[in-house]
Amino acid sequence: MSWKPEVDEIERRRARALEMGGSEAVAKQHERGRMTVRERIDGLVDRDSFRERGRIAGQGLDPDTSDGVPDFEPTGVVVGTARIDERPVVVCGDDFTIRGGAYSQAGLKKGLYAEELAVGRRIPLIRLLEAGGASIRGTGAGARGRSGYDWT
Repeated sequence: MSWKPEVDEIERRRARALEMGGSEAVAKQHERGRMTVRERIDGLVDRDSFRERGRIAGQGLDPDTSDGVPDFEPTGVVVGTARIDERPVVVCGDDFTIRGGAYSQAGLKKGLYAEELAVGRRIPLIRLLEAGGASIRGTGAGARGRSGYDWT
């Protein structure tokens, strides 16, 4: 038994997440004179220090595709650890190229994960905010009421 199809799917999703909202959305962001979230992170942190977490978190889209594999939309939140002036930090940034940065349930959970990671490591959390709110359909109540985070 080979795991190749599963590994290939993970790699496809990793690559898809790096495309953010797609080339048209990225071009529109640049036309407005704004950087993408990944460009903002690269400009903020020490070179090659950013280590992304949860890149393939997101949701499957319409499974009715030619190959039978549903397309994948990454969540509009990028989270990871990095260094700024050689000091460790957690970075959490909104990706406006995906649905205008509107939070989904996965995005809310990634934001909470960033907080937990920073608190657990006792290091600063840097938030790069550029969101259009939240997706009412996609958020539900899954990220509310987590112990210790009612003050955020």
